[in-house]
This record gives sequence, structure tokens and C-alpha cells, in this order.
Amino acid sequence: MKKVLFSLASALTILTLTASCALGATANATIVAPDTVKITAPFSGTLLPFDLMQGDSVTADDVLFTMDATPVYAAQNGTVAAVFAEEGDDVMGVAEHYGALAVIEPKNALYVAANTDQAYNDAENRYLHAGETLYLKCGSEKGTGIVTSVSDKDYVVEILTGSFDVGDTVRCFRESSTPSDSETGRGRVSRYADTQVNVNAGRIASVHVKPGDEVKVGDLLFEVVDAQSQRGASREIKTPVSGALLTLNTVSGAQVYRGQLLGEVANLETLELSVEVDELDLNSIHVGDTLSYTLDAYEGESFMGTVTKIRPIGTARQNATYFDVRITLPEGKTLLPGMNATVTLNQ
Repeated sequence: MKKVLFSLASALTILTLTASCALGATANATIVAPDTVKITAPFSGTLLPFDLMQGDSVTADDVLFTMDATPVYAAQNGTVAAVFAEEGDDVMGVAEHYGALAVIEPKNALYVAANTDQAYNDAENRYLHAGETLYLKCGSEKGTGIVTSVSDKDYVVEILTGSFDVGDTVRCFRESSTPSDSETGRGRVSRYADTQVNVNAGRIASVHVKPGDEVKVGDLLFEVVDAQSQRGASREIKTPVSGALLTLNTVSGAQVYRGQLLGEVANLETLELSVEVDELDLNSIHVGDTLSYTLDAYEGESFMGTVTKIRPIGTARQNATYFDVRITLPEGKTLLPGMNATVTLNQ
């Protein structure tokens, strides 16, 4: 009887082992995106605010980030006489050659450098105030001006109206009818120097004016970026491929340097299955083998895939070493990185 029971137990053990081999060993797997594109800063500078989040879907040519630029504003009302700088130019090179990035002719280009030596002999006439309006006269020509500065008996009157020429001797009056007892002095007409537009360093990212444009103080003339940027480097940082933002390595307003990694975009057109294979099972798998697997997202379905790569360096974990094996995925299914699967390693 004991022999019979022993025989039955042996038979059950053999059947169990046979069934286990028939089912095959299994391993956990995850869908991964092997092809990723690194997005880097084209030059040093500051990132403008953005609302990207890790995992966001992106489309080829989408602007992911935008680099800030240093604005250059007009410091003088007037007319743009010349623009020497073009997009992509190094500002120091332009300044060395032309003396300026641009030149602005003042709106009121003429002034009277006057003094009170010939003012009517009255204490009030000899006491000028910056900002006050004076009435000007040269022969029969009349005009108006504003006192821009006073230094002892000398003062400067910017000509606002009237047709005067450089070198003209102009009499200045407090009253519009120009009576002699309101004369505050005399002076010669001169021309203000043109305003030269310059910045210390950088590369021209954009030009916002052209010769002949009328500008006011505060109008935007140029935008300048880091001088070490490549000529033609865009402030807009785009993704060359469609996919998903796999990593986000920066934040809005961050100061970044040229070549700094800002994020990675995973190409969702080239997904594959990454299987963790125990070293004990590795000898039974070869590139080109066809393996069966199931996907958690498609419960009840079974798929077949081809082994395309066995990475030669393993990862030690809990007294065992696991190797990364890559398998092809089925077509026509909606698959995303991070989805789980179970792979049957041998039959």
C-alpha cells in the first residue's frame, strides 16, 4: 500500500512540474519610449512663464519654452535716422564699426544757448526757471521755446516752434508780443547731437524700427539676447517630434545656461515592451525569439512579440540580477509609456 501511495505522489509531482514547464516562467514588463529628444536652452538667459507639465502631450513644432530678451528702448523723442544693427548681429561688433546700433534725430533738434547779459535791466528778467516758456525772435521770424537748464546767467532754450537756422542770433522774451522790457537775453542757435543707441553686450534677437520711423521715449527699438548665442538662434524652443513630455527639468522664470537640459520628449510612435528578466531565465531567450504576453490595459487578450534587444548590463536587486529585454508591441492598439504587461518567457 505504501508503494502505491509513493507512486501516486511521484506521479503528481511529475505532473505538477510538467504543467509548470508548460505554462512557462513569467516576468513583469512595462511599455517604454526608447526614442526621446532632449530639449536644451539655445543660449543663456531667462525662461518666460510657461504652463507645461510633465506628461503633457506635444505636437511637432509646438513652442515649449520661450527665452526672455533684454529690451532696448528709445531715450529720445524723434526720428530714426539710421539703423545699423540687424537680427543676429553682435552688438559690440556693430558699435565698433558704426558707433551705434541706431541713431535718433531729436524731435526738437535746435536750441538756443543764451545768457542774460543783454536782458532788460530788471531782476526778474535775469532770473530764469527751467520749464518756463519763452518767446523767440530773430529779425521778423518768431517762435517759442522751453527753458531746459539754467546755470547762473547761462541758460538753454529748446526751440519748439519757428523757423530758425544754426548760427542765428535769437532774442528771448517772456511775453508773446516781445516787448523789449520782457527780454531775458540772447543767444545763438545750435543743434542737439543725435542720440546714439547702444547697449553693453549681446546679440540682436529682433529689430523693431526702421529709418524714418517716429519714436517716443520708451518705444521698443531692439531686443537683445546673450552674446554667446549662435547667430539666428530662436528665442522660441520647439519640439521636433510629437509625443509626450517625459521629463521637465526647469521652472518658469529660471535662469538657464546654453545647452542646459530643459526637458525630454518621448516619441510615442516608437514604443516597445521592456521586460525584466531574471538571470536564471536569460539563457532561454534570444534576439529574434517570439514571446507571448498580456497587457493589463487589454484584459483577456494575448499578444505575440519579437525580441529585438537584450541589454548586456543587468541590475542587481534582492540577491538577483535582472536584464532588460525589449519586445515589439502590437499595432492598432492605443498604448502609452508606463502601461504594464506580463511576458511568458518559455514554453
